Amino acid sequence: MAGPRKTTGSSKSTSTGKAGTGSRSRTGTKTSGSKRGAKPAPPAMKLVEPAPKPDITVVTPAKPVVADRLMKKPELVARVMEATRLDRKDVKPVVEATLAELAAIIGEGTDMQMPELGKLMIHKRKPLPNGEMVMLKLRRKTAVKPLAEDDDNG
Repeated sequence: MAGPRKTTGSSKSTSTGKAGTGSRSRTGTKTSGSKRGAKPAPPAMKLVEPAPKPDITVVTPAKPVVADRLMKKPELVARVMEATRLDRKDVKPVVEATLAELAAIIGEGTDMQMPELGKLMIHKRKPLPNGEMVMLKLRRKTAVKPLAEDDDNG
């Protein structure tokens, strides 16, 4: 039967590879070595109170406002006809020209300010394979001025 294994040095000590440093005792604490001029141990670290936890506010994203219905050009022409008391043949070219100019202005990236509508600003643009997506911001006042009354001056 084989006897106990012979080792060199203490079986519980660990070596750090530096000469002159202390060795560990059986309890695992470091004992003082014979090194001269050793630096004193650094002072104990000062404990700092942990910072107070910040108040966390959960922000939920706003729900998009979805229009109940979609207005198309024929309905816009009909509304303008009713407001101006003009015939369709007179109103339709004016509405089409107005919409074409609005499209050109938005295409240029120009902001618009019209008292009856508000301030229309280009917010974001994103090119798409079949066109372009343009996000607009419209800032309106809460009190809307009434349209001008009919008078003799036109």
